[in-house]
Amino acid sequence: MKKIIRITLVVLLIVLIIIQFVRPQKNKSNRVANDISTKYPIPTNVDSTLKVACYDCHSNNSDYPWYWNFQPVAWFMNG
Repeated sequence: MKKIIRITLVVLLIVLIIIQFVRPQKNKSNRVANDISTKYPIPTNVDSTLKVACYDCHSNNSDYPWYWNFQPVAWFMNG
């Protein structure tokens, strides 16, 4: 029984190491064509709040947290 558990843990560790090399593409772009500030006039204080609170997820230039570098977390966050 211990041998089966040990083999299972080794296989799981190998799979976790292998999937670290399969990464989703990062969301980096300098396009601002669909930015809300190009369509509507936005006050400066609202614009700064939007950039801090919303642009991280709702833009084409995401800032990824440190745990994004580990799979399958990046796959989950990419979805």
